[in-house]
Amino acid sequence: MRHGRNKYSADMHKEGEDIVQRIKCIEGRGRKMVRLSEGRCIIGYDDGYQLGKTADFIFDNGVHRLGIVEPTLQENSLFHDGEYFKVGEGRSAITEDKISDDSARLRTMTGIAMELRKEGLYKAEVVLAVGLPFSNYGRDKLKLIDYYEQQNMLEFSYEGEDYAVTIIKVIVCPQCYSAIASRLGNMKDDYLIVDIGSKTTDVVYVQNGLPIESRSITIEKAMVKWIKEIQRDMKVQTGKDIPEHEIMKVMLKETGNFPAVYAELIRGMMREKIHSLELELSERGYSLDYINIIYVGGGAVMARDHAGKYRSHTAYDCDLCANAKGYEFLANQMTGKKVG
Repeated sequence: MRHGRNKYSADMHKEGEDIVQRIKCIEGRGRKMVRLSEGRCIIGYDDGYQLGKTADFIFDNGVHRLGIVEPTLQENSLFHDGEYFKVGEGRSAITEDKISDDSARLRTMTGIAMELRKEGLYKAEVVLAVGLPFSNYGRDKLKLIDYYEQQNMLEFSYEGEDYAVTIIKVIVCPQCYSAIASRLGNMKDDYLIVDIGSKTTDVVYVQNGLPIESRSITIEKAMVKWIKEIQRDMKVQTGKDIPEHEIMKVMLKETGNFPAVYAELIRGMMREKIHSLELELSERGYSLDYINIIYVGGGAVMARDHAGKYRSHTAYDCDLCANAKGYEFLANQMTGKKVG
């Protein structure tokens, strides 16, 4: 992984504040891995359709098979089962599911290696905490557990270092809910939690600290689709093919040589996307005029900078690792140990 290249995060301020803060954060941030006993630990991994995320690291989700040919550079390279791969370069195509091939497993190994290396560990028994969209949780939970348990003994090399990992348990958590799970006890009112992901947007309704499943939904509007639409509209308006990563730079306010006039066009299109999402939420019966709204994850960055008229009672938790951290929090509770 290129350290600092794809690590974006921000701490959430109190509900209702207009959060203006840095997006990039220091990897690891001094956080300690959740350890259960000698040689055993919990690792949360959020396998997004754009980025892979652990509690401390973020990387592109692209997986490229090199076969038996050793890569020229060790960076982003993984060796497993007699083959070399590059994991973390570019974005993989969106598919119907993530368990029809080994790509998700290879990304998970990469995330595990990053977390273990930070702790100076190269052999470990791991409780793997992963997630599913809120509405798909009940349907796909057992499939995801089976996917990881089929190959729970993992021996591989990442960036030239050898790892031996045994997945001793797989815990599946619902996305979006996981991002705010550690704060539920302080949420004494009605809240709408909105997690704009790469493929879908999860919406969880929380009432007095309890998620209300009957009022929680998944919407087929999300970042990858929006970026494709922005690329199409930019082509019409400017005649230029704008790469996906340049649009992401505008969204994340990264500096570069991108023409200011193009950036302003893109920002206007982003505002339209957020307003469209808010309109759909209103049409689905959510009272946005007065309910507390919390945007979480990567989409919170976009929502924060392009929010509509509900800003006064909306908060933005821009930590892209929020779900992965939440998976670890929930897994830790399930194993009977409190988070320190």
